[in-house]
Amino acid sequence: MPDMAHVAVLRSPHAHANIKSINTDAAKAMEGVIDVFVGQDLIDGGVGQMPVIWQVPENKIPVRWPLTPDKVRHVGDSVAAVVAEDAYIARDALDLIEVDYEVLPATTGAETTTGDGKPLVHDEIENNITFKWGLGDKEACDKAFDEADHVIEVDIENQRLIANAMEPRACAAQWTASTEEMTVWTTSQNPHIIRFGLSAVTLPEIPEHKLRVISPDVGGGFGSKIFHYPEEIILPWVAKRVNRP
Repeated sequence: MPDMAHVAVLRSPHAHANIKSINTDAAKAMEGVIDVFVGQDLIDGGVGQMPVIWQVPENKIPVRWPLTPDKVRHVGDSVAAVVAEDAYIARDALDLIEVDYEVLPATTGAETTTGDGKPLVHDEIENNITFKWGLGDKEACDKAFDEADHVIEVDIENQRLIANAMEPRACAAQWTASTEEMTVWTTSQNPHIIRFGLSAVTLPEIPEHKLRVISPDVGGGFGSKIFHYPEEIILPWVAKRVNRP
């Protein structure tokens, strides 16, 4: 697109840490940089919390923002976004952003993550358990075990499973100020969910009838490209803010 700017996202090197301060002055002063945004900028600009698309009964939904304003919760968590004239300048400017982290204890694995005294990913989610989901007839199952002659207990460690397509995700956005319409291009398996999530939750100032989401060549997905990702919020918000695609 003509006059297109590029966005690069600064990501956390830590699995768990408080953000004590972020200094973006040097990055903003770099030639070719249009602007630099942190989490609080998006919150002040009307961006809503990240939604949970897949709902289950009694689900405790934690607070999560497209750019985290106060605490990183995994390696690669989004901390700041640089908008620049080209992708190379945007990525180079990331090195000029100074983040003061207070590193916190981290944990991995379900057995070592849940339970009293474990490091909390979200302070408001007790024992790191957001929901409990049961299927079948528990009473009948317990009865069958109680009446069985022998019960064998086995711990099974499954291999790691992640949908990891060769084709990465990509996103672009264009704000048309004259008609107050937003167009978002994203490699999503479900553009209708993205459109609804943007208009209803994350960018509520843009009504759904003025928001168009286009999924071009998606590539491999395997279900991983069906969710609402932070970049699909950051890009249209930035496009509207700087009034450039």
